[in-house]
Amino acid sequence: MLLSVQTRITLLGVLSVLALALLPQAAQAAPLEQGAPGESNLGFLFAGFALVWVAFFAYAFYMSRRERELRREIDALREQLAEPAKKTAND
Repeated sequence: MLLSVQTRITLLGVLSVLALALLPQAAQAAPLEQGAPGESNLGFLFAGFALVWVAFFAYAFYMSRRERELRREIDALREQLAEPAKKTAND
C-alpha cells in the first residue's frame, strides 16, 4: 500500500521527534553542577516540548485520514446523485 506524501511527511515528523526524545543525552539532561536556577529542569522542558510535537503530528495524521475518508464519501454521494440523472437521460 502506497502512502500519500502528506502521510509520509507526518510519519517522518513523528519518528524524528521520537528519535530526539529517546536520545541518551536528553535522558541525562540533569547537570552535575547546577550553574543557573532551573537548569536541572531542562530535561523536563525538552520532554514536554517533544510530547507537544508528537501530539501535533498525531493530530495532523488523524485529520489527514479523516479528510481522505470524507472525500471518499463525497465522491460516493456524487456518484449516487449522478445515477438518477443518467437513467432519466437514457429514457
